[in-house]
Formats: sequence, structure tokens, C-alpha cells
Amino acid sequence: MKTVAVYGLTAGTGKTSVAKEMAGFIHQFGQKTLLVDLDLNKGNITDKLGLNESPNIGSWLIEIIKKMNTSPCWEITYKPEEIQPFIQQHNSGLHVLASNTKKNLDHSPFLLSSLEIIIRSLLKSAFDVVVFDTNSEVRDYTIELILRVDKVLLVVEPFGFSLQNAEMFLRLLVDEGISMDRFGLVFNRFPTFAEDDPQEISRSLGIPLCGVLPNYPNLSEKKNQTKILTTKKSSRFSQELRQVLGKVWGD
Repeated sequence: MKTVAVYGLTAGTGKTSVAKEMAGFIHQFGQKTLLVDLDLNKGNITDKLGLNESPNIGSWLIEIIKKMNTSPCWEITYKPEEIQPFIQQHNSGLHVLASNTKKNLDHSPFLLSSLEIIIRSLLKSAFDVVVFDTNSEVRDYTIELILRVDKVLLVVEPFGFSLQNAEMFLRLLVDEGISMDRFGLVFNRFPTFAEDDPQEISRSLGIPLCGVLPNYPNLSEKKNQTKILTTKKSSRFSQELRQVLGKVWGD
């Protein structure tokens, strides 16, 4: 199994679009792929892919929290077949653990332990690749995920990018014991002449640049009209995404 977390250094980077496009692209090449919406407050993969509101990751969390009333968290496990009721399938065939719709879960004292169970179960599942769409905040469960995945892809929006804030974020992760060897940068569009050069940012942060995605206008389609664009394998966007994935996995 290969695992990657897609993280936006700031809000509005297009990380969710990058995550769903990446998962869709991998799926089209025959890999059994799961896309996970781990942005519990503002996740919108359900809307972007036109999925049903349920089942979703919130449904799974609620069930785990109920189990924790009678069992310690380390005894709660889910076999691959027990995960399936919480997963939806997009019309492309891509498997998706959809966006949370349960209110106040983010403030539950059992949240971290519950998400650890979910992450642990997914990493033992039958999927070939799992792509996690994270939130854009430094949360305890986000750090837990980053510690466990193979690769972390940092998505950058050139407009308003702050090198200082990015460096602070990376220092926090290093303090948590996370190795920078697993990180890569991807820009969500080509910068203008007035914006920072991706190669310079890559050198300043000490993180390899995996690629710069074309400014693909269809990524911002209206609610319930969005599709996985990388089904068009010959498009310029798909070709660049293939190169990004090659650098992420090193192949």
C-alpha cells in the first residue's frame, strides 16, 4: 500500500482539488484507490464529487465513540470488510470516505483516539493507494496522520504565499519528530512574474518541488457538476500530474 496526505499551507490552495484529481488519476490506471476527506470542519469532497451525504467519515467516528464507552481504544479494530459500509463509490469507480456532516465532532474528547483507529484500520485495508485530504490547520490528528503516511504533499497557492509561515509550520513538524524526507511541494498553478519562483521556494524550504500544475479552469466547477478531470489521460493537466506522482513515489 502507498499512502499520501495532501496538505494546504494556507486556506484556499486548492488542496482538495489536487487530492481528488490525484486519487482519480491513480484509479484510472488500475490501482484500487481510496480518497479520504479528513478535513472534519470544512471538507467538501462530497460536494465536489456529487456524492451522497452519507455514509461518511462522521458516521464511522460516531460508531467508534460509542464502542469506546465499553471498550478501550486499543481493542477496537476494523477488518477490511467492516470498513466498506462507510465508503461510497464515485461513478468513476473511485472509492471515497466522504466529508463529515456530524456537528461538534471536532470538539469531542475522543476525537484523536477515534481517528487513530480509523487511520490504523485504513492502513491495514485492501486498498493499493490511500489519498488523504487534510485540513489547513495544525491539529493533533493532522500530525498523527503525517507521522503515519508515506508521503506528504504540500500544496502552494503563489498569491499571498508566506515563506515565514511555511518555515514555522515545518519547524513544528520537525519538533514532532517528522522527517522532511517525506515531503514534496506542488504549486496549484503557474505563478505570475510578480510572484515567487517555485524553485526558489523549494530551495528555501529544503523540500523538493514535485511540480507546478497548469491553471486548469474546470477545477472550480459549480457544486454537483464537478468530475474527476484526469479521466482525460492525454490532457496537459494529467501529464503534469503524472510527473508529480512520479516524483512523489520516486518512480
